[in-house]
Amino acid sequence: MLFKALSFVATAVAAVALILAFVMLPPSQIEPANAYFQPGNIYRSGLVGTKTLALTFDDGPSAFTDDILDSLARHQARATFFVVGTRVRHHPAAMERMMREGHVIANHSFSHANLGQYVETPHRLIVQVGNTNAAIAPYVRPGQGLYFRAPYGVWRRAHARILNEDPVLKHYVGPIYWDVGGSISYDDNGTLRAAADWDCWSHDLSADECARGYLREIRRKQGGVVLMHDIRERSLWMIEKLLPQLVAEGYTFVTLDEVREYDQYKAPVTPDDVPVAEYEGVMPYGATAR
Repeated sequence: MLFKALSFVATAVAAVALILAFVMLPPSQIEPANAYFQPGNIYRSGLVGTKTLALTFDDGPSAFTDDILDSLARHQARATFFVVGTRVRHHPAAMERMMREGHVIANHSFSHANLGQYVETPHRLIVQVGNTNAAIAPYVRPGQGLYFRAPYGVWRRAHARILNEDPVLKHYVGPIYWDVGGSISYDDNGTLRAAADWDCWSHDLSADECARGYLREIRRKQGGVVLMHDIRERSLWMIEKLLPQLVAEGYTFVTLDEVREYDQYKAPVTPDDVPVAEYEGVMPYGATAR
Protein backbone atom coordinates (compact mmCIF):
# COMPACT_ATOMS: atom_id res chain seq x y z
CA MET A 1 0.00 0.00 0.00
CA LEU A 2 2.84 2.38 0.88
CA PHE A 3 4.56 1.57 -2.39
CA LYS A 4 1.37 2.36 -4.35
CA ALA A 5 0.92 5.63 -2.49
CA LEU A 6 4.51 6.69 -3.16
CA SER A 7 4.15 5.68 -6.80
CA PHE A 8 0.99 7.78 -7.14
CA VAL A 9 2.72 10.80 -5.57
CA ALA A 10 5.70 10.41 -7.87
CA THR A 11 3.46 10.25 -10.92
CA ALA A 12 1.51 13.31 -9.82
CA VAL A 13 4.71 15.27 -9.17
CA ALA A 14 6.05 14.32 -12.59
CA ALA A 15 2.84 15.45 -14.28
CA VAL A 16 2.86 18.79 -12.50
CA ALA A 17 6.54 19.28 -13.33
CA LEU A 18 5.85 18.63 -17.01
CA ILE A 19 3.00 21.11 -17.10
CA LEU A 20 5.00 23.81 -15.32
CA ALA A 21 8.00 23.18 -17.55
CA PHE A 22 5.81 23.73 -20.59
CA VAL A 23 4.03 26.89 -19.47
CA MET A 24 7.06 28.38 -17.68
CA LEU A 25 4.88 30.40 -15.33
CA PRO A 26 3.96 29.76 -11.69
CA PRO A 27 0.30 29.04 -10.82
CA SER A 28 -0.04 32.46 -9.22
CA GLN A 29 0.15 34.05 -12.68
CA ILE A 30 -2.63 31.92 -14.18
CA GLU A 31 -5.85 33.86 -14.81
CA PRO A 32 -8.70 31.41 -15.49
CA ALA A 33 -11.05 34.37 -16.04
CA ASN A 34 -9.42 34.77 -19.46
CA ALA A 35 -10.17 31.18 -20.49
CA TYR A 36 -11.37 30.46 -24.01
CA PHE A 37 -11.66 26.65 -24.13
CA GLN A 38 -15.27 25.55 -23.68
CA PRO A 39 -16.58 22.48 -21.82
CA GLY A 40 -18.29 21.27 -25.00
CA ASN A 41 -17.77 21.62 -28.72
CA ILE A 42 -18.73 25.01 -30.15
CA TYR A 43 -21.49 23.99 -32.55
CA ARG A 44 -22.91 27.34 -33.60
CA SER A 45 -20.99 29.28 -36.23
CA GLY A 46 -23.67 31.80 -37.15
CA LEU A 47 -22.96 31.17 -40.85
CA VAL A 48 -25.93 28.95 -41.68
CA GLY A 49 -28.36 30.90 -43.86
CA THR A 50 -25.81 33.58 -44.79
CA LYS A 51 -24.38 32.07 -48.02
CA THR A 52 -21.01 32.30 -46.29
CA LEU A 53 -18.70 29.29 -45.98
CA ALA A 54 -15.72 28.75 -43.71
CA LEU A 55 -13.79 25.97 -45.43
CA THR A 56 -11.72 23.97 -42.94
CA PHE A 57 -9.16 21.26 -43.70
CA ASP A 58 -8.11 18.75 -41.04
CA ASP A 59 -5.23 16.32 -40.50
CA GLY A 60 -2.57 17.85 -42.78
CA PRO A 61 -0.34 19.15 -44.04
CA SER A 62 0.42 16.45 -46.60
CA ALA A 63 1.73 15.94 -50.11
CA PHE A 64 -1.67 17.13 -51.40
CA THR A 65 -1.88 20.37 -49.42
CA ASP A 66 -0.01 22.40 -52.02
CA ASP A 67 -2.44 21.35 -54.76
CA ILE A 68 -5.38 22.25 -52.53
CA LEU A 69 -3.78 25.66 -51.95
CA ASP A 70 -3.53 26.03 -55.74
CA SER A 71 -7.24 25.31 -56.09
CA LEU A 72 -8.14 27.77 -53.34
CA ALA A 73 -5.98 30.44 -54.97
CA ARG A 74 -7.65 29.95 -58.36
CA HIS A 75 -11.02 30.64 -56.76
CA GLN A 76 -9.78 33.43 -54.47
CA ALA A 77 -10.86 31.46 -51.41
CA ARG A 78 -9.13 31.55 -48.06
CA ALA A 79 -9.54 28.68 -45.62
CA THR A 80 -8.56 27.43 -42.17
CA PHE A 81 -6.16 24.49 -41.80
CA PHE A 82 -6.37 22.43 -38.61
CA VAL A 83 -2.93 20.84 -38.70
CA VAL A 84 -1.50 17.85 -36.85
CA GLY A 85 1.74 18.72 -35.06
CA THR A 86 3.72 15.67 -36.15
CA ARG A 87 3.12 16.60 -39.80
CA VAL A 88 4.15 20.24 -39.58
CA ARG A 89 7.92 19.76 -39.67
CA HIS A 90 7.67 17.52 -42.75
CA HIS A 91 5.93 20.19 -44.84
CA PRO A 92 7.47 23.58 -44.00
CA ALA A 93 6.93 24.96 -47.51
CA ALA A 94 3.20 24.26 -47.36
CA MET A 95 3.00 25.85 -43.91
CA GLU A 96 4.81 28.96 -45.11
CA ARG A 97 2.53 29.19 -48.12
CA MET A 98 -0.61 28.94 -45.96
CA MET A 99 0.64 31.87 -43.91
CA ARG A 100 1.75 33.90 -46.92
CA GLU A 101 -1.55 33.48 -48.76
CA GLY A 102 -3.72 34.54 -45.82
CA HIS A 103 -5.08 31.22 -44.59
CA VAL A 104 -5.58 30.61 -40.88
CA ILE A 105 -3.43 27.90 -39.30
CA ALA A 106 -5.11 26.12 -36.40
CA ASN A 107 -4.40 23.34 -33.89
CA HIS A 108 -5.67 19.75 -34.34
CA SER A 109 -3.50 18.08 -31.64
CA PHE A 110 0.00 16.67 -31.99
CA SER A 111 -0.70 13.08 -33.07
CA HIS A 112 -4.44 13.10 -33.88
CA ALA A 113 -5.09 11.38 -30.58
CA ASN A 114 -8.46 10.45 -29.15
CA LEU A 115 -8.49 13.03 -26.36
CA GLY A 116 -11.35 11.26 -24.63
CA GLN A 117 -8.74 8.87 -23.24
CA TYR A 118 -6.86 11.67 -21.48
CA VAL A 119 -9.27 12.47 -18.66
CA GLU A 120 -6.96 10.86 -16.09
CA THR A 121 -3.72 12.08 -17.69
CA PRO A 122 -3.89 15.88 -17.95
CA HIS A 123 -0.19 16.21 -18.72
CA ARG A 124 -0.71 14.23 -21.94
CA LEU A 125 -3.52 16.59 -22.93
CA ILE A 126 -1.25 19.58 -22.35
CA VAL A 127 1.45 17.97 -24.50
CA GLN A 128 -0.99 17.17 -27.34
CA VAL A 129 -2.17 20.76 -27.59
CA GLY A 130 1.01 22.49 -26.44
CA ASN A 131 3.42 20.75 -28.77
CA THR A 132 1.31 21.66 -31.78
CA ASN A 133 1.06 25.22 -30.53
CA ALA A 134 4.86 25.34 -30.53
CA ALA A 135 5.05 23.72 -33.98
CA ILE A 136 2.69 26.20 -35.65
CA ALA A 137 3.98 29.31 -33.84
CA PRO A 138 6.43 30.29 -36.64
CA TYR A 139 3.57 30.19 -39.16
CA VAL A 140 0.88 32.10 -37.28
CA ARG A 141 0.58 35.67 -38.52
CA PRO A 142 0.61 38.44 -35.90
CA GLY A 143 -2.97 39.13 -34.91
CA GLN A 144 -4.32 35.79 -36.12
CA GLY A 145 -6.71 34.08 -33.71
CA LEU A 146 -5.87 30.70 -32.18
CA TYR A 147 -8.35 27.90 -32.82
CA PHE A 148 -8.53 24.26 -31.79
CA ARG A 149 -10.54 21.33 -33.13
CA ALA A 150 -10.55 18.02 -31.28
CA PRO A 151 -9.71 14.92 -33.33
CA TYR A 152 -12.91 12.97 -34.11
CA GLY A 153 -14.81 15.78 -32.35
CA VAL A 154 -14.21 13.95 -29.05
CA TRP A 155 -14.10 16.30 -26.07
CA ARG A 156 -14.54 16.13 -22.30
CA ARG A 157 -15.74 18.83 -19.94
CA ALA A 158 -12.61 18.43 -17.80
CA HIS A 159 -10.36 19.27 -20.76
CA ALA A 160 -11.46 22.92 -20.76
CA ARG A 161 -10.52 23.37 -17.10
CA ILE A 162 -7.10 21.76 -17.61
CA LEU A 163 -6.19 23.79 -20.70
CA ASN A 164 -7.59 27.05 -19.35
CA GLU A 165 -5.15 26.85 -16.44
CA ASP A 166 -2.29 27.17 -18.93
CA PRO A 167 -1.39 30.83 -19.57
CA VAL A 168 -0.55 30.10 -23.21
CA LEU A 169 -3.11 27.51 -24.27
CA LYS A 170 -6.06 29.30 -22.68
CA HIS A 171 -5.89 31.77 -25.55
CA TYR A 172 -7.38 29.21 -27.92
CA VAL A 173 -10.99 29.36 -29.05
CA GLY A 174 -12.41 25.88 -29.20
CA PRO A 175 -13.09 23.16 -29.70
CA ILE A 176 -14.51 24.26 -33.05
CA TYR A 177 -17.13 21.96 -34.57
CA TRP A 178 -18.65 22.05 -38.07
CA ASP A 179 -21.97 22.57 -39.85
CA VAL A 180 -21.28 20.61 -43.04
CA GLY A 181 -19.24 17.48 -43.74
CA GLY A 182 -19.78 15.32 -40.66
CA SER A 183 -20.86 12.09 -42.38
CA ILE A 184 -22.63 10.75 -45.45
CA SER A 185 -26.41 10.35 -45.40
CA TYR A 186 -29.11 9.43 -47.89
CA ASP A 187 -32.73 10.47 -48.38
CA ASP A 188 -35.64 8.03 -48.64
CA ASN A 189 -34.98 7.61 -52.37
CA GLY A 190 -31.36 6.61 -51.82
CA THR A 191 -29.96 9.93 -53.02
CA LEU A 192 -26.86 11.19 -51.25
CA ARG A 193 -28.02 14.25 -49.30
CA ALA A 194 -24.87 14.96 -47.26
CA ALA A 195 -21.23 13.95 -47.53
CA ALA A 196 -17.95 13.89 -45.64
CA ASP A 197 -14.80 13.20 -47.62
CA TRP A 198 -13.34 10.71 -45.11
CA ASP A 199 -16.68 8.85 -45.09
CA CYS A 200 -17.00 8.99 -48.88
CA TRP A 201 -13.66 7.26 -49.32
CA SER A 202 -14.40 4.62 -46.70
CA HIS A 203 -17.56 3.77 -48.71
CA ASP A 204 -15.65 3.93 -52.01
CA LEU A 205 -17.68 6.81 -53.42
CA SER A 206 -16.25 8.82 -56.29
CA ALA A 207 -15.05 12.42 -56.04
CA ASP A 208 -18.05 13.45 -58.18
CA GLU A 209 -20.52 11.73 -55.85
CA CYS A 210 -18.86 13.19 -52.78
CA ALA A 211 -18.89 16.71 -54.23
CA ARG A 212 -22.61 16.39 -54.99
CA GLY A 213 -23.27 15.30 -51.40
CA TYR A 214 -21.41 18.32 -50.03
CA LEU A 215 -23.21 20.63 -52.44
CA ARG A 216 -26.65 19.36 -51.46
CA GLU A 217 -25.97 19.87 -47.76
CA ILE A 218 -24.52 23.32 -48.37
CA ARG A 219 -27.54 24.31 -50.45
CA ARG A 220 -29.92 23.19 -47.72
CA LYS A 221 -28.06 25.06 -45.01
CA GLN A 222 -27.03 28.03 -47.17
CA GLY A 223 -23.69 28.40 -45.42
CA GLY A 224 -21.66 27.14 -42.49
CA VAL A 225 -18.32 25.74 -41.35
CA VAL A 226 -17.36 22.98 -43.80
CA LEU A 227 -15.24 20.02 -42.66
CA MET A 228 -12.82 18.54 -45.21
CA HIS A 229 -9.36 16.96 -45.17
CA ASP A 230 -6.16 17.60 -47.10
CA ILE A 231 -4.53 14.17 -46.80
CA ARG A 232 -6.13 12.23 -49.68
CA GLU A 233 -5.85 12.79 -53.42
CA ARG A 234 -9.57 12.10 -53.85
CA SER A 235 -10.29 15.00 -51.48
CA LEU A 236 -8.32 17.21 -53.85
CA TRP A 237 -10.36 15.96 -56.82
CA MET A 238 -13.57 16.54 -54.90
CA ILE A 239 -12.59 20.09 -53.93
CA GLU A 240 -11.71 20.94 -57.53
CA LYS A 241 -15.22 19.93 -58.57
CA LEU A 242 -16.95 21.63 -55.63
CA LEU A 243 -15.30 25.06 -55.56
CA PRO A 244 -16.27 26.27 -59.07
CA GLN A 245 -19.91 25.43 -58.39
CA LEU A 246 -19.91 27.24 -55.06
CA VAL A 247 -18.40 30.32 -56.69
CA ALA A 248 -20.98 30.17 -59.48
CA GLU A 249 -23.79 30.04 -56.90
CA GLY A 250 -22.52 33.15 -55.14
CA TYR A 251 -21.09 31.78 -51.90
CA THR A 252 -18.54 33.85 -49.98
CA PHE A 253 -15.51 32.23 -48.35
CA VAL A 254 -14.08 33.31 -44.99
CA THR A 255 -11.51 32.12 -42.47
CA LEU A 256 -12.39 31.48 -38.84
CA ASP A 257 -10.94 34.89 -37.99
CA GLU A 258 -13.89 36.37 -39.87
CA VAL A 259 -16.57 34.33 -38.08
CA ARG A 260 -18.08 36.87 -35.70
CA GLU A 261 -19.96 34.23 -33.69
CA TYR A 262 -16.64 33.12 -32.21
CA ASP A 263 -15.85 36.58 -30.85
CA GLN A 264 -17.97 35.85 -27.77
CA TYR A 265 -15.41 33.25 -26.69
CA LYS A 266 -12.59 35.79 -26.67
CA ALA A 267 -11.34 37.96 -23.81
CA PRO A 268 -14.04 37.63 -21.12
CA VAL A 269 -13.55 40.02 -18.21
CA THR A 270 -14.75 37.93 -15.26
CA PRO A 271 -15.60 34.25 -14.76
CA ASP A 272 -19.30 35.15 -14.95
CA ASP A 273 -18.72 36.60 -18.41
CA VAL A 274 -17.34 33.38 -19.87
CA PRO A 275 -19.98 32.01 -22.28
CA VAL A 276 -20.47 28.25 -22.25
CA ALA A 277 -21.02 26.38 -25.50
CA GLU A 278 -23.62 23.65 -25.70
CA TYR A 279 -22.32 20.52 -23.99
CA GLU A 280 -22.81 17.13 -25.60
CA GLY A 281 -21.68 14.04 -23.69
CA VAL A 282 -22.00 11.70 -26.67
CA MET A 283 -19.04 11.30 -29.00
CA PRO A 284 -20.14 12.54 -32.45
CA TYR A 285 -18.91 9.66 -34.55
CA GLY A 286 -16.87 7.42 -32.30
CA ALA A 287 -13.22 7.16 -31.51
CA THR A 288 -11.95 4.95 -34.31
CA ALA A 289 -9.32 6.49 -36.54
CA ARG A 290 -10.41 7.44 -40.03
